[in-house]
Amino acid sequence: MVKEILPHRVVFLPEGKSVEVLSGTTILDAALKAGVNLGSVCGGKVRCGKCRVIIRDGAERVSKPSNEELNLLAEDEIEAGYRLACATTIGGDLEIMIPPESRGEEQRLQVEGLDYSISVNPFVTKYVVGLPVATFEDGRTDKKRLLDALEDVFGLKNLSIDYSIFKDLPKTIRKGNWTVTAVVWNKEKIISVEPGANPQMCGLALDIGTTKIAGYLIDLYSGRVLGARAIPNPQIKYGSDVITRITYTMGEQGRLERLQQLAVDGINQIIEELCEEIGVRPDNIYEMTVVGNTAMHHILLGVCPKYLAWSPYTPALGSENIKASELKIKMNKDANIYLFPVIGGFVGGDHVAAIAATRMGDSDEVAMLLDIGTNTEIALGNKEGIISCSCASGPAFEGFHIKYGIQAVRGAIEHVKIDPVTFEVKYSVIGNVRPVGLCGSALIDLLAEMLRTGVMDVSGNLNTGLNTPRIRKRKSGASFVVSWKDENGIPRNITITQQDIRELQLAKAAIRSGAEILMDRLGVCEDDIERLYIAGAFGSSIDPKNARIIGLYPEVPLKRVKIIGNAAVSGAKMALISK
Repeated sequence: MVKEILPHRVVFLPEGKSVEVLSGTTILDAALKAGVNLGSVCGGKVRCGKCRVIIRDGAERVSKPSNEELNLLAEDEIEAGYRLACATTIGGDLEIMIPPESRGEEQRLQVEGLDYSISVNPFVTKYVVGLPVATFEDGRTDKKRLLDALEDVFGLKNLSIDYSIFKDLPKTIRKGNWTVTAVVWNKEKIISVEPGANPQMCGLALDIGTTKIAGYLIDLYSGRVLGARAIPNPQIKYGSDVITRITYTMGEQGRLERLQQLAVDGINQIIEELCEEIGVRPDNIYEMTVVGNTAMHHILLGVCPKYLAWSPYTPALGSENIKASELKIKMNKDANIYLFPVIGGFVGGDHVAAIAATRMGDSDEVAMLLDIGTNTEIALGNKEGIISCSCASGPAFEGFHIKYGIQAVRGAIEHVKIDPVTFEVKYSVIGNVRPVGLCGSALIDLLAEMLRTGVMDVSGNLNTGLNTPRIRKRKSGASFVVSWKDENGIPRNITITQQDIRELQLAKAAIRSGAEILMDRLGVCEDDIERLYIAGAFGSSIDPKNARIIGLYPEVPLKRVKIIGNAAVSGAKMALISK
């Protein structure tokens, strides 16, 4: 007799979503299956400790904590019923509470970039043309009739036209009463034929980042931005950094396709929301420019990214033109999607676009560009030449691998001041609510303030002899209390630990080392750098003075430092508007 294997019902609070899973399934996998928003920075590797959950009912029906899990949880958390979702397997029905710090609240995302002035000259052009009515005397095919008219009226010669276009041509021509609108790409090929006169012509500039996807809908006649949207990258539940995601694709079959589909779904969500808001038909979006790091570029195209993680880190491809229908993007099916070129390794199209946006290559002045993130790209040079590098700075400045680090979401402490006499802390919180963690800009402020006030020495060691209750000494190491438990939206003190400081030092050292190597290669010193651009969402929120205090970037005068926001998407917009 075969014993029937019955699934277990798992309920996730506060959303109330439920799912049925078999014994041995991790709580994290159950949450993903249920569509529950649960943080998972390390992709389920029991490394980050960000997937904390509280088992409300059924604690006896889960696996016992492993040593790896116990190392990531505090004693009071274990006593309160906290577990790590990625390390805990299910053996019966459960009721699980997702605490605020683990819910992956919607992140405050940067979509604004550099202002630019550029002539409007897109790849896509619309031509309204009247066709001679077919007669016995004029027996040309509909296809030839269209091509002849475009040549006679507009001088367009040798245009190509795909089967997907001309198969509907007879119906389209007659529906428009022998007047059609031909959409031509780069004066080379017809990508759409529409009945009558259709003046609407739009494009989309897209930045697909590790953390977020941002899109701008643009009128290709005027170059005017019609609307913008940014969403968290849906892939983030499978890891916060590119290496974790690349590693994920190396697992069981279908994982690369899963990440690709999540990227496509995110892009389609942006398109649908923008079109609904602006009143644009998706069929009237004819061009998309895409910027992203090398891994995101490969995953979007469904190209194996495995060899990006192995020396010599060779990309499979560079710049590409792809039909929208090939990626199942919900715009005009024959629209062109242009992916910015990859320079090499992890220096991708987003970096190329950011360089273009700064116009470093047009200037006599030496400039440095820092785009700080999980993978930091740095460029240095002028019109004589630009060199770039990629630094594995890690996600510490985005709140990952930091005990109470979170992204720039509601409840994140974003700026900090420490009194040099009393060591009391003043802070501001995104959303003006009780704090639940520390985002990257707060971590920069904390390092600078602790250094300034003597809470930390120049080597990064906390001053455990300081006469303040905010310095805590535990077996696990020293820490500094930023906000007390009774002030917070979580049931414990928010601290920065000695280990957190070491993580931040490693990230800072990677960035600074990259900058110094480029300076050495070009033979320039700090005084030679006339402009230092800080790009990206993280760069937009930091205090440049505090960043300089901790040595994040070279000792350039503050008046030469310019915060430029999402420069990559500015470059994508420029390429969309003007070829």
